Amino acid sequence: MEDRDLYMADIMHEEKMMEEKENMELIKIENEVAVLDVETSKKIAEFEKAIKEIKEKEDELKQSILNEMESKRIIKLETDDLVISYVAPTERETLDTKKLREEQPDLYDEYVKFSTVKSSIRLKVK
Repeated sequence: MEDRDLYMADIMHEEKMMEEKENMELIKIENEVAVLDVETSKKIAEFEKAIKEIKEKEDELKQSILNEMESKRIIKLETDDLVISYVAPTERETLDTKKLREEQPDLYDEYVKFSTVKSSIRLKVK
């Protein structure tokens, strides 16, 4: 079994365990302080670390593919699983909204657009 397969099997096992925990409280209030279930906290931290490691490996592999595609002047590469297309460097145009807001607040207010963002949580592994 490959590392990825073992990892996916572990995730599926953890998902099943988490489904069983859905019926219990994950957060308890003790002395007016919110306390997250220890097992849940550890599992999230493990997942975050594993995702970071996998992402780093993926980024390294992608960089190697990019370097080789550039050196061999390959624009497109297809396999049974992937289609990889080379994207040449380009310039990106951006707007300095902070400067615009400071120097031209009326103009900024005329063009600013607000959109609703759904609720979420932000995780930080210590």
